[in-house]
Amino acid sequence: MSLSELFIEVGQREQLPFLEFLNSPENVKLIRQEVSPGRGKLKTVEARWIQRLPETEVEEGGNILTCTATNTYGDSTTTYTLETTDTYIAEQLIEADAIARHCQENSRYVLESIMRLMDVMDRKVASAAATQAVSSIGAWGTEVSGYYTVSGDCLRIATRQTGGQALNEFALADILQATRMANYPGAPVVFGGAEMQRYANAVQAGCCTQFGIDLLAISQQNGFGFAYDARLAAAQGSQLKNLATTAGAMQWLSFNMAEWNAGITPVAGSNYSKTIAFTPAGLPVDLTMKDDCGNLSIVLTHTGKLVTLPTDIYEAGDKYAGVNYVNCIEIVNP
Repeated sequence: MSLSELFIEVGQREQLPFLEFLNSPENVKLIRQEVSPGRGKLKTVEARWIQRLPETEVEEGGNILTCTATNTYGDSTTTYTLETTDTYIAEQLIEADAIARHCQENSRYVLESIMRLMDVMDRKVASAAATQAVSSIGAWGTEVSGYYTVSGDCLRIATRQTGGQALNEFALADILQATRMANYPGAPVVFGGAEMQRYANAVQAGCCTQFGIDLLAISQQNGFGFAYDARLAAAQGSQLKNLATTAGAMQWLSFNMAEWNAGITPVAGSNYSKTIAFTPAGLPVDLTMKDDCGNLSIVLTHTGKLVTLPTDIYEAGDKYAGVNYVNCIEIVNP
């Protein structure tokens, strides 16, 4: 019998909040579809934008009769694509003898094998996404660094008051203010270490109200979202560091080979199948199954990588230079 039937449910799926956020409908944008439109096709997409002009470009006190322009401005571009080598593969061979002697019904045995491969695929890609996200961290801009302490592109925030016990009732407000000063286009979402999670837990519990200020109410008003993600904390090398972003600023591009032959003959043989499946974290994978004289090969393939907005959305002299809405927050308590 299954161990989970004899005791409690074992092997619980690990929470992967950052990867699930990347694949959520609220975050997914058009770039994913443009790079990989389906049927086994890949494209290189060139994105263009115009940098905003500095205020010095506006002439003050000029001739009101001016009718000829002399300034010329261009566009900025960058490209996004995937390579067929950006792959993650998990596979299992179920030998004929194992199928014959396994105590479970065959369809359940195969399904459990597929789910086990999906689980490890989710965890592997989640680790890769965390590493790639940290390498894409941008700047906060000079307005933030001029008011708050920013060290190595990390905004430093205290979650506790001097002495290390009482909570800092303004921590969430400071994070929200910094994102506003960095010109975030939407509400911030933060993923990261245990120290911020402890603070969020305390606020949610409604404890430790300081000087009549309700920390839970502040959290609700600020619209601040946080999720503990062990992989992002590990990628940043500290449980005190966190990654802030907003919906749409980071995209996990993906590509599938399955269905490339839709409408084309011949189709796959009776002993071979290739289809698109989705993992619990929302990753599209090519599920290949091949029966070779009773030996069953199961192969899961995912092709993908993380992309973000460019760090030169704004020109070098702009107060928002380097801002791409992917930022570091470090907890530094007195």
